[in-house]
Amino acid sequence: MASILIVGGGFGGLIAAERLVGNLEQAHDVTLISPQRKFTFYPGLVQLAFGEIEPEDITFDLGAKLKDLGVRYVQGEILNIDPRTRRASVAGDDLTGDVGYDYLLLAPGRRLATEKVPGFFEHAHHLLGVGAALKFGAAIGKFREGTIVLGLCPGGRLPVPVCETAFALAKRFVDEMKDGRVKIKVVFPESVKEAFGGADLHKELEAAFARHGINVLYDVPITEINGGEIISAEKHRINYDLLMLVPPFRGQAILRGTGALDEDDFVKVDGFMRVHGCENTYAVGDIVAFSGPKFAHMAVRQGTVAADNIIFELGGEEPSKEYYHEIATIIDTGGADTIYLHYGIWDDALYRLKQGRFWSMAKNAHDAFWRTMHR
Repeated sequence: MASILIVGGGFGGLIAAERLVGNLEQAHDVTLISPQRKFTFYPGLVQLAFGEIEPEDITFDLGAKLKDLGVRYVQGEILNIDPRTRRASVAGDDLTGDVGYDYLLLAPGRRLATEKVPGFFEHAHHLLGVGAALKFGAAIGKFREGTIVLGLCPGGRLPVPVCETAFALAKRFVDEMKDGRVKIKVVFPESVKEAFGGADLHKELEAAFARHGINVLYDVPITEINGGEIISAEKHRINYDLLMLVPPFRGQAILRGTGALDEDDFVKVDGFMRVHGCENTYAVGDIVAFSGPKFAHMAVRQGTVAADNIIFELGGEEPSKEYYHEIATIIDTGGADTIYLHYGIWDDALYRLKQGRFWSMAKNAHDAFWRTMHR
């Protein structure tokens, strides 16, 4: 019987656990370690901020879910991993010490590197957690007039929530925007094409922003924030009265010293999701050093690929399932200009872009189905 250790309980870790216990022909010991006992459905955080859903609609007890699956859950932090001895050091309420493994699947997510932008912690809202979304929602509720600035910091790789928040704000303040009391600005550190991994959707997105009265600014790499002003590396100075930004992302340092990390501590993997230079080790989700934005559906597909390849290895076969890096996302404007994008980041021969109210309904239906099926 093999011991399989999963680090991280987000999309990639949960999907991998479900896949492993559902498809292994023989019984194996599967353990998942995560510091957070609650699973959060991150695509729902924009709706949460605007009061369209409640926290319990997008969270559930991860420990209870894993117990139902037959997976051991340990609430704790991974301090270090030694791939040579195949042992992980854990500190937590459930366990403090070393855990051995035969196969390791890393899915701890990214770290928010707010320290890279002085003033971020003091002045900016973000949407990368239930508490943060509720705090931003409260600020929206108190807002009466002024300029709202939304955007990506350099290295912040989630453009869709920025866009959808802008559209939701335009809907909330439609009358105030008409009479000039409220202005909404969206800033990107580069072009829209670069923010979306090379996909060409700037015409459709710019047209949607214009229809909703939203001003878009490109090539604004934010380096500093003070009370009422953001400053970029290009010396732009943009005033704000309410600010929501996606901060820079970094990886985790738990494999530092192995040669498996890039300069930002993201894990280098091959097309089978195997970690470079580390036997029997896989990585999925936001921790992976792939180019382009980082979306939940990517972590789901990567978790499936990694789990299937572990199953192949346990059966005495070579890994054979490969991951294809693509974007499949919907930017919900709340209306007929909602954008559906399907784009191959590694192969731009795959490119589909459509618009229509149907895609807004499809996104809501898909999200509700996913939450129901996996809780």
